[in-house]
Amino acid sequence: MIIRTAAARESGTSVIRTVLRFCCGLIALLIFAVSAAGEESQTWEERMARAREKYNRKTVNVYVAGHGKYRRGRINARFYLSENRPHMNINIRESLQITDEAEIEAVLELVSKDKHYSVEEYGTVSFMKAQWIAHNLAHSMANGTEEQQLLIRMAVGESLTDIISSSEELDLSPLVNISDRQKLLYDVVELLYCRQGS
Repeated sequence: MIIRTAAARESGTSVIRTVLRFCCGLIALLIFAVSAAGEESQTWEERMARAREKYNRKTVNVYVAGHGKYRRGRINARFYLSENRPHMNINIRESLQITDEAEIEAVLELVSKDKHYSVEEYGTVSFMKAQWIAHNLAHSMANGTEEQQLLIRMAVGESLTDIISSSEELDLSPLVNISDRQKLLYDVVELLYCRQGS
């Protein structure tokens, strides 16, 4: 009977930790969204047109590991197989250089035109954009103020060193490799950054 009670307590503690991490993640996203609000002086269509001029087939290199190569001076989006997984991830090495929502979307539009991409496997461009924004946010907060560092540590449940090293490059995972908690957070980010036509 004592063993069951201890196990139940441990299970309850785990649930509480998960809920706290999720709440911290939501708080962090809301802070980020509020701070980013009001930056826009152009319409979304104008921003997208400018982003598509900047990020196109000449400036973005989409390739599959082993069938293409990294190109210096471009944004590189590489499809690759991770260890012991049947589905490819999409690695964007220069992801931290791009923080503008329209520019992120322009790059992801090019990725979505590759024959290895499918909406069933990776989700919509809007969902991938939510992953990218969350990734940039995690890196920014891990390098930010003490309060931001505390929030991101609580939300992710990892050390600052691990958060920084894992967020230096973006890995977009197939939907089957994303946990329900991560999907929920990405759905919230997608909601906060939803654009008409995204």
